[in-house]
Amino acid sequence: MKTEKYLVKEKKKLNLYEVPTSYNGKLEKDEVKDTLIPANIIKMREYQEKLYAENNQSLLIVLQAMDAAGKDSLIKNIMTGINPQGTKVVSFKKPSENELDHDYLWRVAKDLPPRGEIGIFNRSHYEDVLVSRVHKLVLD
Repeated sequence: MKTEKYLVKEKKKLNLYEVPTSYNGKLEKDEVKDTLIPANIIKMREYQEKLYAENNQSLLIVLQAMDAAGKDSLIKNIMTGINPQGTKVVSFKKPSENELDHDYLWRVAKDLPPRGEIGIFNRSHYEDVLVSRVHKLVLD
């Protein structure tokens, strides 16, 4: 699988309508499981080491999908190949009392990864905004 067409070039103006978001090629399950995933885990480990050593940037991976789409399985089966000391997974469930005492994005901001580390959000922070608007929980 060639991923170059999904790469966003640095310092290039980006039009999201022009960026491909789906893959229409053929992938065999065994090729993915036995070849692509292990190779990409090795690359992720290397990138994680560089990220930590440079201590200049962080990486935030945001997983958003329907219930039962495999977000937890992805975290378990793919992300276990990288060093857990430099990784934090946050699952956004119903807000706690403490979180409700703050603005609705406070709980997201406090869990952003520090420089040199990787953060994984199991569900998007946008969901907080969207659900609040759809169910009219906030005033316009």
